[in-house]
This record gives sequence, C-alpha cells and structure tokens, in this order.
Amino acid sequence: MRGKKFGIAVAALATLALTSSLALAKPGGGPGGQGGPGGQGGCPGYGMAQLSPEKQAAFQKLHEAYAAKTAQLRADLGVKMAELNALTVAANPDQAKIEALTKQIGEMQGKLLVERTEFRIQVAKEVGPGVMGGGMGGMGGMGGYHHGGGCGPCGQ
Repeated sequence: MRGKKFGIAVAALATLALTSSLALAKPGGGPGGQGGPGGQGGCPGYGMAQLSPEKQAAFQKLHEAYAAKTAQLRADLGVKMAELNALTVAANPDQAKIEALTKQIGEMQGKLLVERTEFRIQVAKEVGPGVMGGGMGGMGGMGGYHHGGGCGPCGQ
C-alpha cells in the first residue's frame, strides 16, 4: 500500500511539474510575467521601448526560438526535480537513486546554461549589447529560472 501511495505521489508531482513548466515556457511566463518586450526589472526586454520596432521584432523572434528550443529540456528538468523531491521525502530515501538523479539534473542544468549563454550572445550580436540586462549571476534553478527575477524561460 505504501508503494502505491508513493507512486501516486510521484506521478502527481511529475504531472504538476510538467504542466507548470509548460505554462512557464512562453515568453513573459514565470512569476514576474514581464519577460517580453517592454518588460521591467532587468528581465529580457528591459529597455526594449528604446529599440526600433525592427530590433524589438528581432529580439522577440530570437526569444521565441530559444523558448521553443529549450521547452522540452525545461519540462524534463521539472519532472526530474519533482522525482528528486519525492525521493528525498520518502520514508527510506534511496541514496543511490538520489545521487543518480542529482547527477542527471546537474547535466540538464548545464545544457540549459549552454543554451542560455548562446541565446544571450546571439541577442547581443543581432539586437545589441545590454538588451538582456545585467550579468549572468543568479541563473539557474528549476527549469533555468532566475530566483527572485521571475523572468520566464530565459533564466534572467
């Protein structure tokens, strides 16, 4: 009975993580909700109003391509994070499974960081430097979202 409850809990957490990740995968998604053009607070798009309509469109196109390219990876990362959370609160945590899952999560976060860095470089080249806001500090977290910034899938 305990195994069945654990399985149901893991499935529920995985479903929640997946649907949350997909909901946040759109430009401007996330707790801040202002990641698109004209956004605020150092999010991508901060200062976009000063850009020409052509540059704004170029940024939006790059952002949408980045979000689409990383959506599955971010969703998968959310599922892995939910699995890890379920394993860590189990009555008898399986340390080997936890360590293996932690390694997988680290690899996925590394892939997201590479994609995010490539996106930032591309934006700087095609739209202009400084459009992405401040430095690269604080990136990461579940699905590559910035803790405290809440600026969608860019991880800003």
